[in-house]
Amino acid sequence: MGLALAGRAAGLLWLSVLLVSSATSSALDFSNKVHDVLDRAGRKSILQSGTPSDLTSSSGRSMKGREYKIDLSNLERILGVKLNQENSGGEILRKSRADTAGSAGILGTLSEQGLVYVKEVLVNEILAEVTPLDIPDIITRVNSPIGRVDTTITQIVLSGATVHYSDIELGQTGITIYAAGIKASLVMDWRYQYTATYVPFPVQDGGRAEVEVTGMQAGATFSMSETNGTLTLHVEECGTYIENLEITLHGGASWLYQWFVYAFDAQIRTSVETQITKQMTTGAEQLDNWLLHLPRRVPIDDTSAIDVTVVHDPLLSPTFLSVGAKGEFVSLVSPKPYPEPDTELPAGLFCDQSVKMLTIALSDYVLNSAGFVYYDSGFLQWDVDELPGKKYLNTASWKYIIPQLYKKYPNEDMVLNFAVSAPPKVVLSRDGISSVTSADMTIKVKDATTLEQTPVACISLAISMDAIADLDEGNITAQATLNDLTVSLKWSDVGNFPVYLVQATVRTIVKDVVVPLLNLNLRRGFPLPVVAGVTLQNSDLRYEDGYIMVCTDIHYKGGFFHLKKLGEQSGTSKLVLDQ
Repeated sequence: MGLALAGRAAGLLWLSVLLVSSATSSALDFSNKVHDVLDRAGRKSILQSGTPSDLTSSSGRSMKGREYKIDLSNLERILGVKLNQENSGGEILRKSRADTAGSAGILGTLSEQGLVYVKEVLVNEILAEVTPLDIPDIITRVNSPIGRVDTTITQIVLSGATVHYSDIELGQTGITIYAAGIKASLVMDWRYQYTATYVPFPVQDGGRAEVEVTGMQAGATFSMSETNGTLTLHVEECGTYIENLEITLHGGASWLYQWFVYAFDAQIRTSVETQITKQMTTGAEQLDNWLLHLPRRVPIDDTSAIDVTVVHDPLLSPTFLSVGAKGEFVSLVSPKPYPEPDTELPAGLFCDQSVKMLTIALSDYVLNSAGFVYYDSGFLQWDVDELPGKKYLNTASWKYIIPQLYKKYPNEDMVLNFAVSAPPKVVLSRDGISSVTSADMTIKVKDATTLEQTPVACISLAISMDAIADLDEGNITAQATLNDLTVSLKWSDVGNFPVYLVQATVRTIVKDVVVPLLNLNLRRGFPLPVVAGVTLQNSDLRYEDGYIMVCTDIHYKGGFFHLKKLGEQSGTSKLVLDQ
C-alpha cells in the first residue's frame, strides 16, 4: 500500500514537471507561431480595441456597439483580398464578359439596403443551422525522457453562437461577408494517461471542460459568374480567427491541470477555426450546386414559359449587385426564334430616391416576346357567339348597316370571329403601357338547321390600347382598356358596303366583349423570378422608357435552405436546399 502511494506521488511529481515543461513550451511555441503567422499575414486581429462608440465600416455605415471597431485593412489581409474601400460611388467593379449569352430582358438589382438584409439572413441562417457544431476529437502524445502523456479531448460541441457585428462589401474580387465579435460556448470531455518506467502503473484522470470563445472573427469572399446560363459561386478566400479562449475544467486536480489548459489552447483554437471555415466552405459549395440545378425556364401555362437563364456575369458595385436574365417568353408547343432586344437594360436601375431593397426591371422585350408566342400558338382569337339580348348577333341588327347581308341571310344568327393578324407591339414609356395590333373580324352566318357557319365578310381592325400594370403576390398583372379603333373592308361575299357605318358597332363589341376576354388572361399575369422562400413587400411600380420597374422590399420566410448533420461523421455537415 505504501509502495503504491509512493509510486503515485512520484508519478504526480514527474507528471507535474512534464506538464509544466510541455505546457510552457506549447504555450510559448503557440504564441510565437501565431504571432509570427499573423505578423506575416497581417491577421493579428480583424478587430481593434476602441472606445464605446459607433461601429464604422468602410462604406460609412455605422452600428452602435460596445468596444469593437472593424478594421477592414486587417480583414483584407486575413482574406487576401482588396475590398476597394476608397470606391464608395456607383462605379461597376466587375463587368459582364464579352461572350455574353444575349441581352437581359429582366434585371434584378439588390441595393445597399438589400445587400445588408441578405447578409443578415445568411448570418442568422448559418448560426441557426451550423450550431450545435461537432468539432473533431483532439488526440495528442507527448514523449520525454521522464515518461509519456497521452491526452484526448472528445465530444467537443460548439453552441450558443452570437454575432456582435457583421457587414458585406463588394469589391473587385467579389463579395465579402464578415462577422466580428462572435461569442460561442464549447463543452468537451478530457482525459489523460501518464506512463513511465519510474511509475509502476499508469496515472490517469479526466473530466469535463467548458470553453467560452470571445472575439472570434470569420470572413469569406465569394466570386460569382455566369456559366451555361446559371450562376456559379466560388469561394475565393475563407478564414476564421479566435481572439480569446477561457477554459474551465471540471474534475481532477485543478492546480495541475491548468497547465493542461495552456498545452491544448492551440489545438482547441485550430480545431474550432478549421471546422468553422470548413463548414462555411462546404455550405458555399452546396449552394453553388443548388444554383447549378435551378430551372432555366419558369412555366407559365401549357403554352409558354419564361427563359430565365443568366446572360452575363453579375455586375458589382460598392452599392449594388445586378443579375440579368434572358426574360424571353418561349413556346412549349412550337418553339421559334425571337429577335434579340435592341437595347440593353442599364445596370444599377433604382427608383429615384428609393430605399427599397430590390429593383426588378422588365423591358418591353419580355412583353413583346409573350405576345409573339401567344399569337403564333393561335391563342389570340375569340369567337363571339353570345351577347346579352343577342344584340348584334342576328342579321336583322345589321339590315340598315349591311342591307345585302340581311337580304341574303334574313334573320339568321351570326358569329363574330376576332383573330389577331400580327404579333401585338407593346411600348413602355413614362406615360404607361400602350399597345397596337391588327386583327380581322370575320362575320359568319350560322345555319339554323345544320349550325354550319358560313363566312360572309371580313373587316380589318387597327386597335390601340392602354394598360396599367399591377403586382399581385409576386405576379405581374395588367388590365387593358380600348383607346382607338379603325376599320377597313378586307373582303366581302355580300358586296361592298360603307365600312365606316359598322365602326361604332364593332368598337362597342371590342370594348365590351373582346377586351374583357383579354383581361381575363392579363389578370393571371406571369411570375417574377424570385427565389423560393422570399416574398415581396411594400412593392410599387414605375414606368420608364423601354422598361418597367418593380421597386420592393424582400422578406425571407424560411425554407430556402437548411443544414443537416450527417450521422456519425463528426464535424461535417450537408447543405440541403428546399426547391
